Amino acid sequence: MATTLAWGETLTVLMELGFEVNPFTLDSASLGVLDSNFLDGTLTGDDVSSLATQVNINRGRQNQLAQFSAGTCTVSLLNNDRRFDPTNTASPYYDATEERSGVAPRRKVTVKVGSETLFVGRITDIDLSYGRGHASDLSQVVVTAADDFVLLANTATTQARTPTEELSGARLTALLAFSEVNYQGETDIDTGTATLGPYQIEANTNALAYGQAIAQAEQGFFFVARDGKLTFTDRATAGFAASVGSFSDAQGANIKYQALGIMFGQEFLYNKVAVTRQTSTPQIANNATSQTEYGISTLSLDNLLLSSDAQAQTLADDLLTLYAEPAFRFDNMVLNLASFTTADRATCNQLELSDTITVQRNYAGGSPTTVNKFLRVERLNHQITPNYHRLEVGMSDAFIVFAFTLDDATFGILDSNNALT
Repeated sequence: MATTLAWGETLTVLMELGFEVNPFTLDSASLGVLDSNFLDGTLTGDDVSSLATQVNINRGRQNQLAQFSAGTCTVSLLNNDRRFDPTNTASPYYDATEERSGVAPRRKVTVKVGSETLFVGRITDIDLSYGRGHASDLSQVVVTAADDFVLLANTATTQARTPTEELSGARLTALLAFSEVNYQGETDIDTGTATLGPYQIEANTNALAYGQAIAQAEQGFFFVARDGKLTFTDRATAGFAASVGSFSDAQGANIKYQALGIMFGQEFLYNKVAVTRQTSTPQIANNATSQTEYGISTLSLDNLLLSSDAQAQTLADDLLTLYAEPAFRFDNMVLNLASFTTADRATCNQLELSDTITVQRNYAGGSPTTVNKFLRVERLNHQITPNYHRLEVGMSDAFIVFAFTLDDATFGILDSNNALT
């Protein structure tokens, strides 16, 4: 059963620790019907919520120029009856017939808060600890899980292939369909805006690394969503995205954050951008004014899958526009969900990587007294215990393009901020 936390949220932790049920069985009146049973059986998730003492979920990437890494989840569980000990033959998860434990790697883990799924992945590690002396019966297990990026990271091509020239979404779809990759999970893949060249994919190419190379060429978002879907969002979709939540340091209509990190420095100052596609030469964009003011700072993207130098030059020009000057950035926000209303908690738990949000900072003096920014969600780190639910949101500036709207005083002008969808 889900555990109700002190502030009203419910926490559900499901782990597929048991053994197959509903296996198809020939000549059986009940198990011989494929409509309700499965050739290899199916695992049901065991609800271990009542034994969970802490859940940590970390998803995303360090910054907007980095690659997304595998999302991870650690669940600390009470283990005083040794049910999670794979050597315990009395465990409810031990199969005496097969003489093996269901507490094993690669089993599915799902974490939900209320009706919102925060993480879906597979067990990668199981760490047990026992007390000493009078506390020898006290035990804890920490189960670590990772999302399906781990599967792709452990998969490689077995033969060389030469793809056709195609959009980034089609290239990713083809990769996942390769017989040696054969990705079986759910996907949500955009069409893409970048056209990729017919460059040979060598044998022994890592599936995750190649998927990330596709995303780099697109300058899109490639990650596993909180519901377990392998997700690819192209830069056009991200550019036209509407805000899904508004946050502020002041009480009011917006959700109030606990802390806001602000960055202003040279971390993302690039006044020379060099983009090189495979088999070609660098396409370079320079901002002479910024170079004179701050010195030359170069961003290089090499060996991209783009099909033409024109695309590479356009990407270099776009990146130069974004990073040629130092920017005042809101890069980290902390939220205390235990103090929120049910509606505000739902908004926070529904946040996804690549979402657009608005964040406001108010000042007692100076000018302006209020700063509002459109931001992109880059990281989501949940910490949940019986006493608190803390969410840390890593952010980057979102460069939003608004849909052109006829007769609108603001959105009826075609310029750098408004565009035809």
